[in-house]
Amino acid sequence: MAPLGTRLTVTPKRGQALTATRPFAAGELVATFSNPILALPDGPSMRTTCNYCLRTRASLNRSLRTCSACKAAVYCDPSCQRAHWKVVHKAECAMFTRVRTNVGKDWLPTPTRAVAQVLLLLQARDAATEAAFGKGGTLEGNVQGFRDDEKVWADFELQAMAAVVYGGLLESEEMLQRAKEVLCKIQTNAFNRLDADTGMAGIFLDAELSMINHSCVPNAFIGFDKRTAMLRAERDIAAGDEIEISYIDNNLSRSTRQEGLRLYHFECKCPRCVDDLDTYQVASKSPVIPLNKFSLQPDLGRFTTTPVGAARVSSATVETAYKAWRIEAASGNDAIATQRQWKLCKALAEAKMWAVEPIPSTILQAVSVCQANPSTWAYALPLSCFLAIECDPFKLAAPFMPWRVKGVMMLAKLLGETARLTATEGLAKTCPDKTLDEVLEKSDQMCMCEGMLRLVVHWATIGASEDWEILQEAKEMLQEVETLEGREKESALLRKWAMDPDDPEANAFFKYAVLNPVNELAALAIGIMDGQLWSPSR
Repeated sequence: MAPLGTRLTVTPKRGQALTATRPFAAGELVATFSNPILALPDGPSMRTTCNYCLRTRASLNRSLRTCSACKAAVYCDPSCQRAHWKVVHKAECAMFTRVRTNVGKDWLPTPTRAVAQVLLLLQARDAATEAAFGKGGTLEGNVQGFRDDEKVWADFELQAMAAVVYGGLLESEEMLQRAKEVLCKIQTNAFNRLDADTGMAGIFLDAELSMINHSCVPNAFIGFDKRTAMLRAERDIAAGDEIEISYIDNNLSRSTRQEGLRLYHFECKCPRCVDDLDTYQVASKSPVIPLNKFSLQPDLGRFTTTPVGAARVSSATVETAYKAWRIEAASGNDAIATQRQWKLCKALAEAKMWAVEPIPSTILQAVSVCQANPSTWAYALPLSCFLAIECDPFKLAAPFMPWRVKGVMMLAKLLGETARLTATEGLAKTCPDKTLDEVLEKSDQMCMCEGMLRLVVHWATIGASEDWEILQEAKEMLQEVETLEGREKESALLRKWAMDPDDPEANAFFKYAVLNPVNELAALAIGIMDGQLWSPSR
């Protein structure tokens, strides 16, 4: 049964699909999926994440209670523990005792635990699991496709064997075959819940959600809130439109996208793949460009302007640069490795194709390098400003997309820190660059921070759940900033701007107090990447 507002259909070339039965506006919640067959943290996070509701220990800010029987699964409270026992832990609890006895660990790799859960639920004749994974079940497994890949199939055999052994199941050829088939279905249909910024990790599988097909130019996206998956419109969806999401990072080069889709066993025929469109070409066609009027990139003309040197850079050059970059990125993430990665971006940088990978990923890695070093940490601010105005808006044209919101939130936090240092006259002592220090000294960093927080609160409310940790943190920070003495006039203007970005006075103040210094800081970024960050004196 399809969620309200949608219907399941069967297409000649793409099999089952989810179609809208009514219009959805960009950012609107299309459907929620709150009764998954699988919802579990990844192996290493099992001891720091409630195994039922999936809230992390860090987000709860308190310790978790351990299952007294297996001493492996942990929970935030007794109600979650009881719910998980009823859903699946009753079947899997004894498994972790075997794991501890045999290998001295209190967790299993995520795929092994997921397969074991399904097999144990099938053994218990759980109706929902049988409908999805049983004989004639609704989930596609692409078993032959996985079998044809010798390396992948060898890994599957090991994981399936471990699930059978630790699950205490009959070790027969039939059971092993069934375990491998289950693993194929999980690989094909499960969603990765990874979000490094909030500590969220693991997998989520809902049979109805898995019916949504892929496109590298999607009209919807998935977000997660505890045990619930939320399907939201990335742009306006008309009644009768097929709802499509991206299974992969759709801003990578075409060959990299094809490689990422290999384990799904289909060839994408979306416009981005057929015409080999780059990030800017896709952004220029986005129907949500006008929403950026309320963002850090309100110059809507930028979205339809091709970078000056784009014609000189072929798709083959981009492919070659990204392949070399991936090899280099695998070697490390320190300053030296990041410098080498940046050199591989030379052709794209000369063409000012800032939003084309691997430039954004390299600059983001440089931000991490800066933050880890007291002598360069302030460089993280101009680099983050550059990402927020030159990269993220073109990769994700909708300003409510969580990744863009997190980028603005990172800026707000950095500005909060530099503002504190400026107030205590400590910025000049820790700032590694005179020009950067001068830009910050003449800027009202608290105004900038408040402007960022208002953007985060506005767009996160549209693009995520009310419980999203980023949104809650932004609200708390905004409340603190608003109560600072002597800032009543500035806060009133920014509040007015957030309510009506077209108000002449409020808009002029936003440009003067927030947008102009952001652009000044961003202008320093490429100089930092080209040499200042890697100076031996640092």
